[in-house]
Amino acid sequence: MTAREQLIQEIEQVSDSLVEEVLDFLLFIKGRQDEKNSTSDDEKSQSSEQSILERMGGIPQHLLCVGNLSDRDVRRAVIASRIQQSHQQES
Repeated sequence: MTAREQLIQEIEQVSDSLVEEVLDFLLFIKGRQDEKNSTSDDEKSQSSEQSILERMGGIPQHLLCVGNLSDRDVRRAVIASRIQQSHQQES
């Protein structure tokens, strides 16, 4: 006997009020699963368009006050300018 058949058999043996509770619970779980599936589909489509920081809600404010530690492009620009300065000083 499958789980579906067993569930139907049990439902046939209980009161209508219990059947209503089971139905409410089943609809709740089904709705939660639908939300989870739609959220994961949205995240997959957005993940290719957004950076990790954007998906997490942006750069945390506590990091901004210590020199944009989470901003990769700014760090790259600073490193590149320092390398250029060191090469200019050597010349």
